[in-house]
Amino acid sequence: MTLIVGQNILIEKIGCVEIDFAWRSLKSDLNLAIYAVAFSDGKVLAETNIAPNQWPLPKAVSLDKSGRHFTVQFPQLDTKIDRLAFYGFLPENSRYSLKQMSHFQIRVNDLSLGRLAKMDVESFNDTHKGVMFFEFYLHNNVWKLGYKRQPLKTGYLTTLTDLGVSFIKPERLEEKPSVTSEHKSTEPEAITQSSEPSIVDNVQLQKGQNLSLSEHFTHCTAITCKLNFVPKIDDLALNVVAINRDNKVNNIKDFLYHENTILRGEGVKLSDAEVSINLDKLPHDVTKIQILVTRRATSKRINSADFIELSVSNTYTEQKMAKYVCETTDKNYNTMVLLNFYRNQQGWSIRAVGQGFSGGLDKIGQRYQFSPPKLRYVAPKASVASNTLQQEIASFEAENKAAVDKYKKLQSLSYLLMGIAALLVLLTFSRILFLPLACLLGGLGWFCFQHASKSLKTIQDEQFERLVLNMIKANNYQLTPFDIATHCRVNIERATEMLDSLCDKGLGHTAINREGNVFYDFSSLKNSTY
Repeated sequence: MTLIVGQNILIEKIGCVEIDFAWRSLKSDLNLAIYAVAFSDGKVLAETNIAPNQWPLPKAVSLDKSGRHFTVQFPQLDTKIDRLAFYGFLPENSRYSLKQMSHFQIRVNDLSLGRLAKMDVESFNDTHKGVMFFEFYLHNNVWKLGYKRQPLKTGYLTTLTDLGVSFIKPERLEEKPSVTSEHKSTEPEAITQSSEPSIVDNVQLQKGQNLSLSEHFTHCTAITCKLNFVPKIDDLALNVVAINRDNKVNNIKDFLYHENTILRGEGVKLSDAEVSINLDKLPHDVTKIQILVTRRATSKRINSADFIELSVSNTYTEQKMAKYVCETTDKNYNTMVLLNFYRNQQGWSIRAVGQGFSGGLDKIGQRYQFSPPKLRYVAPKASVASNTLQQEIASFEAENKAAVDKYKKLQSLSYLLMGIAALLVLLTFSRILFLPLACLLGGLGWFCFQHASKSLKTIQDEQFERLVLNMIKANNYQLTPFDIATHCRVNIERATEMLDSLCDKGLGHTAINREGNVFYDFSSLKNSTY
């Protein structure tokens, strides 16, 4: 059975299992290492400071000299182990990423049951240094296999502590203290992505709602907030305000915008649509980080967008933690406060605010006693290396203008020839000699018409294919027919036909996301020359 990401299967009568990892790489010194990590109630059975090359295998788990073939004797596995996860990590300070691998496959076989599962691991990007591949886990006293493919932005095994995983010594397993239900639902599930979703996994916050980061996402200190809105608005961007314990802004440097993108201490970094927060690097006098969305053109209002969404995720694991969706209909605001990250006695929490200001940043300045800069919108200059889809199509049309004009003239000539032929047919009734000439001209006109129509269709198909390929690249190599139909003058059937045609050429395949929706995945194009 070939699994897709997020799929879980039940394994009945599990016995001795063999796991084979296979991949290709042009880098001989990539040195990717695969580890089997045993969990008990969400805690790793190992020391926190153990050297990666001395990472202990759980009892009943063995690894051959190749480092790619595991054997797991489930009947002999410690009864306290409830999860066995397989991670891949690059060495510390490796100059490579997982993007250097290709044709990655995992095969899981039971010596008595035969093939259990096959996983075709899709390609990674330049930021991925590690990955959690899959896991065996106990559910209702039955073992299951879950395919996760959860990329990590860390390349060192011992940094599992940075990912929110707690450790426990194996020899202390029998004396392990009982874990409250609260910890069970917050510590392990946020990292290993069990099939039983945590109650705080990707919470959709309501206005005024609070969520404790320190309680539900233990050890998670690196956070990424991404802005999403529909339709696209060029001058809608994020701003960040760092507020001290006196509910004031120390100086203008604690207000982040497009000309001041890094907070002192580098605890916060800003781009137009993304905020990166490292809680450990925030200045001690900062008690609140406020994230705003602002129209740089002061005469414009936020209600030009149908909705605004700010998602919060773990920077290392890309795990979705929470999101806040703000309806903007009838909101006559220029600036809106979306989220607050604030200190409390337990650590850090998030609050969904959703408060707007028609007066813009001036009102924010009055509230926190500082003078915000005037945000002037300057339209970005299109670079040669990053043409928009419209520029790509315009360039293609310019390149083929001569050919299109040529075939359109040929079509006009075909109409003329067939018209003359029809006229000669009429004259045939008076003079029979016109009949051969009418047949000749009619046939020539029909041939010219067919040739011109076929050539024009080829040009249009090529133009449409180029547009779709650019849309695939712009949408992170994942696309649906609906995405195409909403941006091009084609119907769903035509868009589906084009995507199926690209899949028939071996450029992509259909897949199912975690919500159960079908999409077309063209991840194989990331490293190709198409």
